[in-house]
Amino acid sequence: MMNIKNLSVTYEKDGVRTEAVRGIDLYVEKGKITGLVGESGSGKSTAMFAIMGLLPEQTTVMADVMELDGERPVPGKNIAMIFQDSLHCLNPTMKIGKQIAETVRAKKRCSLGEARRRAEELLEQVGIRNPKLRMKQYPYELSGGMRQRVVIAIALACEPKLIIADEPTTALDAAVQAQILLLLKKIVKETETSLLLVSHDLGVVASLCDQLYVMREGEIVENGFTVDVFYDPQTDYTKQLLADASGKRIIAAGKDVKNESPAPLLKVEHLKRMFQSGEGLEDISFEIKEGEMVALIGESGSGKTTLARILTGIESSDGGMVVGKKDCTVRMVFQDPFASLNPCMTVRQTLREVLLVQKITEEKIKSDIEEMIVQVGLHLEDLERYPKELSGGQRQRVAIARALLAQPKLLIFDEAFSAVDATTRAQLMELLAKLVKQKKIACLFISHDLELVKWMTTKVYVLYKGVLLESGPAAAVCQDPWHPYTKMLMEALPKANPKKAKKIKPGTNREFESKGGCPYFSQCGYALDCCKNHRPETYVFEERKIACYLYSQKHSGKRGENYKMTSQI
Repeated sequence: MMNIKNLSVTYEKDGVRTEAVRGIDLYVEKGKITGLVGESGSGKSTAMFAIMGLLPEQTTVMADVMELDGERPVPGKNIAMIFQDSLHCLNPTMKIGKQIAETVRAKKRCSLGEARRRAEELLEQVGIRNPKLRMKQYPYELSGGMRQRVVIAIALACEPKLIIADEPTTALDAAVQAQILLLLKKIVKETETSLLLVSHDLGVVASLCDQLYVMREGEIVENGFTVDVFYDPQTDYTKQLLADASGKRIIAAGKDVKNESPAPLLKVEHLKRMFQSGEGLEDISFEIKEGEMVALIGESGSGKTTLARILTGIESSDGGMVVGKKDCTVRMVFQDPFASLNPCMTVRQTLREVLLVQKITEEKIKSDIEEMIVQVGLHLEDLERYPKELSGGQRQRVAIARALLAQPKLLIFDEAFSAVDATTRAQLMELLAKLVKQKKIACLFISHDLELVKWMTTKVYVLYKGVLLESGPAAAVCQDPWHPYTKMLMEALPKANPKKAKKIKPGTNREFESKGGCPYFSQCGYALDCCKNHRPETYVFEERKIACYLYSQKHSGKRGENYKMTSQI
């Protein structure tokens, strides 16, 4: 379907030419899914933008052959692209229906009524129920998973022969990611559209791709059948990628940071925050100790970010208390580094701004900035670059460096590693482990990366629709989940193993959730009659806490005096 030979891309800035892509070949078969993997900055997205014709004018793109089914790739005609950030891809001032219908009419001549009917069909095809309602809504009214489905619907409206999906599930939680992966698989099978999947998540690649290309520093270093590349890698770089994806370096880093101090740094007591929609946080209580790494996991919309914004003072609560030590400085690293960095400031200017309030000399400011930028794995020349000139992973490193320069006692990472490849993630975890040990910095990870949670944190809290359903030692909860929702999250995560990853579990469908009783009632395969109308209290068993009637003597039967509670699912 697609044939690319000897593709090269060269950027030019201030008279300096940089070759970002060096003579790569790419082949995609009809009705097949092909993967392209590599660490941040390897040139994956640049190559895709070159194929789509989306690079700026000062960029030189050269190729011996660039064909799509014998024709040149033309966006909207025979090729379409699904981008990483669905919110930034959709027009915030236009309703969903209008945006899809606009694409339908651009592809083929038809009336507005016909275009709207086709838009409804596309929304249904990508798994959005009640499409008539969704057609009338704006992007901000939809969850992250639904927005990504809309973006896929718009791509399908172009009736392309090839879809390029550039990190399409990076910003999504495990449950929604599983739904989107199954959807992409279904679309390729039903429409015979080819799919080129660009990702740094080897679990996603293993679950979807037939063929695989490995890219490093602008070059293809290995390619072949996905199974062959995973089980018999030929290059040291591919072997390193697979080793990092397995979490070996994170496991080693995590061993150094699980000796937390008994002294509490911050306590959250019966915290509440409700919104007009009726959603929010209900009676949240937990504590973080000095130098401790804690995780908060759950689906998009469960209230994780709202809780983080309250802890940082960005938002206020409706009830309850947040009690911290007087010197408990809190800093937050956000999910989208591009949105959190000033596009008009260089990296040096961004980092310098943090140090200006510390009343230190210019010489000290300069040395601190240069030391930190190297610590987070960037180069000194990156200090003179702007955010748009950095890859997603590089931008996130800058955001982390900025937070660390403020010398916080508590660092909150709000999905901060979702845009970072396995190798970069491992490097940053090693850095954090070292800093936590040296400076006793506490960390709260809001994450859907369960490998990171399992090995880097001491405790994990599972949040669903503003309610804490389960908490306990991270390794124990991840290996042996007690709550049905926690188990679903663990099963939905794709493994970096083609044989295991092909069995994707779809996760929950949030459009049918119950408003009364247990918030997870309508999705739960273990639900009791009492779950429908009554909210379970939290039951405590040593270090585990769980809000589920399966663990109540009243509803699940009496237990002997020496009974040791185990998972009931």
